[in-house]
Amino acid sequence: MTATFKTAAIAFIASVAGAAPARAQMQPPPFDAQGATAPTRTPPPAAAPRTPAQPAAAPRTPAQPADDDTIDDPKVSRRLGTRITVPPPPAPPPPAPPRAPAPAPRVAAPVAPVAPVEPIAPLPPAPPPTDADGSTPTIVRSFRPAQPTEAEEPFQSPRVKLSWRRFDFVQIGASASSNGVAAPETFNSIAVDVYPVSSVVRVGLTSSYGWQSGQWLANGDYFAMQSFSFGGQYRDLGRVVPFAEAYTGVGYMRRLQFDRSIPTAFWHFGADAGVEVHVARVGYLSLAFGYIRPVNGFAKRQQFTTIFVDTWSFKLGVGI
Repeated sequence: MTATFKTAAIAFIASVAGAAPARAQMQPPPFDAQGATAPTRTPPPAAAPRTPAQPAAAPRTPAQPADDDTIDDPKVSRRLGTRITVPPPPAPPPPAPPRAPAPAPRVAAPVAPVAPVEPIAPLPPAPPPTDADGSTPTIVRSFRPAQPTEAEEPFQSPRVKLSWRRFDFVQIGASASSNGVAAPETFNSIAVDVYPVSSVVRVGLTSSYGWQSGQWLANGDYFAMQSFSFGGQYRDLGRVVPFAEAYTGVGYMRRLQFDRSIPTAFWHFGADAGVEVHVARVGYLSLAFGYIRPVNGFAKRQQFTTIFVDTWSFKLGVGI
């Protein structure tokens, strides 16, 4: 009997000790209007005896997330809800600096009349720089010849020329003169002069054809020949180019005597001096006077005979 009583007493005390905290957690205390809570207790119900095989299960509470706004206490969390953070009010703007007072108006002081200033005499020119010994220094500069430009040299050198020449020669065969001297005979010739070299020195090749003055192919003498010339010219006078050249050539001459044609050889040599005047950048006129010795060779009585004269020539031309 005594053992049974002790066992019942221990079970009662254990049930009371385990049920009171569980009720206190499950049922919040009442709230009065004056802001104070009055804890009330209800008598615990009679607890049924528990057997050691079935211990009382502890109440489970849901796991709360680890957050700064979460309240650990369940009762306070149910009463107050989730905690929020209110940002602090913005800081007031800094006070504006005080404005500077407006400057007082300035009053111009009276200006005294200024006396007229006399003009300043100009300074004398500075003396030229001198060396230590008192002599004027010499400025040494390297000489560089100026290159000719198109504006300074607008005219080209002679390249091609068409010319006309006139000179005197003599007839062959019987002479009508009383002293036996051969009668004179004048020749005209047309020539084309080509200058492969034309600078200070000029070299020319000439092809010419001449005929007896007053006659033509049928009634007079004629010749055809090729000449070579060599000379120089001065081109620093602008439009006017003076020149001088020597020439020589050889060819064929037909002589007409007693209505019979006699083939003969013809050659000459001479010299010209003249001037060429540019009328355009690539055009010029030519005028020359010179000495010429024409020589005519032919067979006479089974001998080769030559006749020649020393005479003057006159030459006009136009070229590019």
